[in-house]
Amino acid sequence: MSRWQLVSFFGESAFLLPCAVFLYAWLRWHGANAVARHWLIAFSLTACLVLVSKLAFMGWGIGSAALNFTGFSGHAMMAASILPVFACLAVPSRYRTLSLLAAVAGVLLALAVGMSRLALHAHSMSEVVSGLALGFCVSLPFIMRHEVPHGPVAMLLASGVLATVLVLPVSGVAGVTHIWVQGIATFLSGRDRPYERGEWAWQADCRVCQINVAARPACATRHCAC
Repeated sequence: MSRWQLVSFFGESAFLLPCAVFLYAWLRWHGANAVARHWLIAFSLTACLVLVSKLAFMGWGIGSAALNFTGFSGHAMMAASILPVFACLAVPSRYRTLSLLAAVAGVLLALAVGMSRLALHAHSMSEVVSGLALGFCVSLPFIMRHEVPHGPVAMLLASGVLATVLVLPVSGVAGVTHIWVQGIATFLSGRDRPYERGEWAWQADCRVCQINVAARPACATRHCAC
Protein backbone atom coordinates (compact mmCIF):
# COMPACT_ATOMS: atom_id res chain seq x y z
CA MET A 1 0.00 0.00 0.00
CA SER A 2 1.38 3.41 -0.97
CA ARG A 3 1.39 6.37 1.38
CA TRP A 4 -1.23 8.10 -0.76
CA GLN A 5 -3.55 5.12 -0.41
CA LEU A 6 -3.12 5.26 3.35
CA VAL A 7 -3.86 8.99 3.42
CA SER A 8 -6.88 8.44 1.19
CA PHE A 9 -8.36 6.06 3.78
CA PHE A 10 -8.88 9.06 6.07
CA GLY A 11 -11.60 10.21 3.68
CA GLU A 12 -13.29 6.83 3.25
CA SER A 13 -17.05 7.16 3.74
CA ALA A 14 -17.30 3.69 5.27
CA PHE A 15 -15.20 4.98 8.18
CA LEU A 16 -16.31 8.60 8.45
CA LEU A 17 -20.07 8.18 8.15
CA PRO A 18 -20.16 6.32 11.50
CA CYS A 19 -18.07 9.18 12.93
CA ALA A 20 -20.69 11.68 11.74
CA VAL A 21 -23.47 9.63 13.33
CA PHE A 22 -21.45 9.33 16.55
CA LEU A 23 -20.94 13.10 16.66
CA TYR A 24 -24.66 13.77 16.26
CA ALA A 25 -25.56 11.25 18.99
CA TRP A 26 -22.85 12.63 21.29
CA LEU A 27 -24.13 16.20 20.89
CA ARG A 28 -27.69 15.10 21.65
CA TRP A 29 -26.51 13.16 24.70
CA HIS A 30 -24.82 16.30 26.02
CA GLY A 31 -28.00 18.32 25.57
CA ALA A 32 -26.73 20.42 22.66
CA ASN A 33 -29.88 19.73 20.66
CA ALA A 34 -29.76 22.88 18.51
CA VAL A 35 -26.10 22.29 17.62
CA ALA A 36 -26.81 18.64 16.85
CA ARG A 37 -29.72 19.59 14.61
CA HIS A 38 -27.67 22.15 12.69
CA TRP A 39 -24.85 19.63 12.27
CA LEU A 40 -27.25 16.97 11.00
CA ILE A 41 -28.86 19.32 8.49
CA ALA A 42 -25.59 20.78 7.16
CA PHE A 43 -23.83 17.45 6.88
CA SER A 44 -26.83 15.62 5.40
CA LEU A 45 -27.51 18.28 2.76
CA THR A 46 -23.86 18.32 1.72
CA ALA A 47 -23.62 14.53 1.58
CA CYS A 48 -26.82 14.41 -0.51
CA LEU A 49 -25.40 17.00 -2.91
CA VAL A 50 -22.30 14.84 -3.40
CA LEU A 51 -24.47 11.76 -3.96
CA VAL A 52 -26.74 13.51 -6.47
CA SER A 53 -23.75 14.80 -8.46
CA LYS A 54 -22.32 11.28 -8.69
CA LEU A 55 -25.66 9.73 -9.64
CA ALA A 56 -26.20 12.40 -12.30
CA PHE A 57 -22.95 11.49 -14.01
CA MET A 58 -22.89 7.72 -13.51
CA GLY A 59 -26.51 7.31 -14.52
CA TRP A 60 -27.03 9.99 -17.15
CA GLY A 61 -23.58 11.32 -18.10
CA ILE A 62 -24.32 14.78 -16.68
CA GLY A 63 -21.10 16.61 -15.87
CA SER A 64 -18.61 19.05 -17.35
CA ALA A 65 -16.12 17.95 -19.96
CA ALA A 66 -14.42 21.35 -19.86
CA LEU A 67 -13.77 21.04 -16.11
CA ASN A 68 -13.37 17.25 -16.20
CA PHE A 69 -16.09 17.17 -13.54
CA THR A 70 -17.97 13.92 -12.89
CA GLY A 71 -19.19 14.70 -9.37
CA PHE A 72 -17.89 16.13 -6.11
CA SER A 73 -15.12 14.13 -4.46
CA GLY A 74 -16.75 12.23 -1.62
CA HIS A 75 -13.42 11.56 0.09
CA ALA A 76 -12.54 15.26 0.05
CA MET A 77 -15.97 16.32 1.30
CA MET A 78 -16.09 13.73 4.10
CA ALA A 79 -12.56 14.51 5.29
CA ALA A 80 -13.09 18.28 5.21
CA SER A 81 -16.41 18.12 7.06
CA ILE A 82 -15.46 15.68 9.84
CA LEU A 83 -11.71 15.61 10.52
CA PRO A 84 -11.35 19.29 11.58
CA VAL A 85 -14.37 18.91 13.88
CA PHE A 86 -13.03 15.80 15.59
CA ALA A 87 -9.61 17.38 16.02
CA CYS A 88 -11.09 20.56 17.48
CA LEU A 89 -13.40 18.79 19.94
CA ALA A 90 -10.56 16.54 21.12
CA VAL A 91 -9.10 19.54 22.99
CA PRO A 92 -10.81 20.87 26.15
CA SER A 93 -12.79 24.05 25.51
CA ARG A 94 -10.73 26.06 28.04
CA TYR A 95 -7.77 25.78 25.65
CA ARG A 96 -9.38 27.75 22.84
CA THR A 97 -6.16 28.52 20.99
CA LEU A 98 -4.96 24.92 21.18
CA SER A 99 -8.37 23.76 20.03
CA LEU A 100 -8.18 25.99 16.96
CA LEU A 101 -4.66 24.73 16.22
CA ALA A 102 -5.98 21.17 16.39
CA ALA A 103 -8.72 22.18 13.93
CA VAL A 104 -6.04 23.55 11.60
CA ALA A 105 -4.29 20.18 11.80
CA GLY A 106 -7.58 18.56 10.81
CA VAL A 107 -7.88 20.96 7.90
CA LEU A 108 -4.37 20.07 6.75
CA LEU A 109 -5.17 16.36 6.96
CA ALA A 110 -8.31 16.95 4.88
CA LEU A 111 -6.21 18.80 2.29
CA ALA A 112 -3.81 15.84 2.27
CA VAL A 113 -6.76 13.55 1.56
CA GLY A 114 -7.66 15.77 -1.39
CA MET A 115 -4.08 15.62 -2.66
CA SER A 116 -4.13 11.83 -2.34
CA ARG A 117 -7.18 11.64 -4.62
CA LEU A 118 -5.26 13.61 -7.23
CA ALA A 119 -2.10 11.53 -6.78
CA LEU A 120 -4.11 8.31 -7.18
CA HIS A 121 -5.84 9.75 -10.29
CA ALA A 122 -9.20 9.06 -8.66
CA HIS A 123 -10.50 12.61 -9.18
CA SER A 124 -9.81 15.74 -11.17
CA MET A 125 -8.77 19.05 -9.67
CA SER A 126 -12.27 20.49 -10.02
CA GLU A 127 -13.81 17.54 -8.19
CA VAL A 128 -11.34 17.67 -5.31
CA VAL A 129 -11.46 21.45 -4.85
CA SER A 130 -15.26 21.54 -4.93
CA GLY A 131 -15.48 18.57 -2.55
CA LEU A 132 -13.14 20.25 -0.07
CA ALA A 133 -15.09 23.51 -0.32
CA LEU A 134 -18.35 21.73 0.47
CA GLY A 135 -16.83 19.96 3.45
CA PHE A 136 -15.26 23.08 4.92
CA CYS A 137 -18.62 24.86 4.62
CA VAL A 138 -19.88 22.26 7.12
CA SER A 139 -16.93 22.04 9.53
CA LEU A 140 -15.58 25.59 9.81
CA PRO A 141 -18.83 27.33 10.87
CA PHE A 142 -19.37 24.48 13.34
CA ILE A 143 -15.91 24.95 14.86
CA MET A 144 -16.42 28.70 15.32
CA ARG A 145 -19.55 28.19 17.42
CA HIS A 146 -18.80 28.80 21.10
CA GLU A 147 -21.70 26.75 22.45
CA VAL A 148 -20.39 23.47 21.03
CA PRO A 149 -19.45 21.13 23.91
CA HIS A 150 -15.99 19.63 23.79
CA GLY A 151 -15.39 16.00 24.66
CA PRO A 152 -11.68 15.16 24.70
CA VAL A 153 -12.11 11.61 25.95
CA ALA A 154 -14.95 10.73 23.59
CA MET A 155 -13.27 12.30 20.54
CA LEU A 156 -9.92 10.71 21.28
CA LEU A 157 -11.53 7.32 21.75
CA ALA A 158 -13.41 7.68 18.47
CA SER A 159 -10.24 8.85 16.73
CA GLY A 160 -8.36 5.91 18.23
CA VAL A 161 -10.93 3.48 16.90
CA LEU A 162 -10.67 5.11 13.46
CA ALA A 163 -6.86 4.95 13.53
CA THR A 164 -7.01 1.29 14.54
CA VAL A 165 -9.37 0.46 11.71
CA LEU A 166 -7.11 2.23 9.24
CA VAL A 167 -4.16 -0.05 9.99
CA LEU A 168 -6.22 -3.23 9.70
CA PRO A 169 -6.63 -5.15 6.39
CA VAL A 170 -9.53 -3.07 5.10
CA SER A 171 -8.97 -3.31 1.34
CA GLY A 172 -12.36 -5.01 0.99
CA VAL A 173 -14.11 -2.11 2.72
CA ALA A 174 -12.42 0.71 0.81
CA GLY A 175 -14.47 1.83 -2.14
CA VAL A 176 -17.59 -0.10 -1.12
CA THR A 177 -19.70 3.07 -1.11
CA HIS A 178 -18.56 3.81 -4.68
CA ILE A 179 -19.83 0.39 -5.75
CA TRP A 180 -23.16 1.06 -4.06
CA VAL A 181 -23.51 4.39 -5.85
CA GLN A 182 -22.76 2.73 -9.19
CA GLY A 183 -25.46 0.16 -8.52
CA ILE A 184 -28.02 2.83 -7.61
CA ALA A 185 -27.14 4.90 -10.69
CA THR A 186 -27.55 2.00 -13.12
CA PHE A 187 -30.78 0.92 -11.44
CA LEU A 188 -32.34 4.37 -11.63
CA SER A 189 -31.16 5.13 -15.17
CA GLY A 190 -31.81 1.65 -16.57
CA ARG A 191 -28.31 1.44 -18.07
CA ASP A 192 -26.29 -1.76 -18.24
CA ARG A 193 -23.24 0.03 -16.83
CA PRO A 194 -22.48 3.45 -15.37
CA TYR A 195 -20.93 6.26 -17.37
CA GLU A 196 -17.16 6.47 -16.96
CA ARG A 197 -14.83 9.45 -17.05
CA GLY A 198 -14.54 10.74 -20.62
CA GLU A 199 -18.08 9.65 -21.52
CA TRP A 200 -20.66 12.41 -21.63
CA ALA A 201 -24.35 12.48 -22.45
CA TRP A 202 -23.87 15.11 -25.18
CA GLN A 203 -21.38 12.82 -26.92
CA ALA A 204 -24.08 10.17 -27.20
CA ASP A 205 -26.37 12.80 -28.76
CA CYS A 206 -23.63 13.66 -31.23
CA ARG A 207 -23.32 10.04 -32.33
CA VAL A 208 -27.07 9.92 -32.93
CA CYS A 209 -26.87 13.15 -34.90
CA GLN A 210 -24.04 11.83 -37.08
CA ILE A 211 -26.04 8.71 -37.91
CA ASN A 212 -29.19 10.61 -38.78
CA VAL A 213 -27.71 13.82 -40.20
CA ALA A 214 -28.67 12.89 -43.76
CA ALA A 215 -32.28 12.36 -42.79
CA ARG A 216 -32.45 15.21 -40.25
CA PRO A 217 -29.73 17.80 -41.04
CA ALA A 218 -30.98 20.15 -38.31
CA CYS A 219 -30.38 17.54 -35.58
CA ALA A 220 -26.78 18.55 -34.89
CA THR A 221 -27.75 22.15 -34.34
CA ARG A 222 -30.63 21.26 -32.10
CA HIS A 223 -29.11 18.63 -29.80
CA CYS A 224 -25.35 18.86 -29.60
CA ALA A 225 -22.24 20.87 -30.25
CA CYS A 226 -20.74 18.67 -33.00
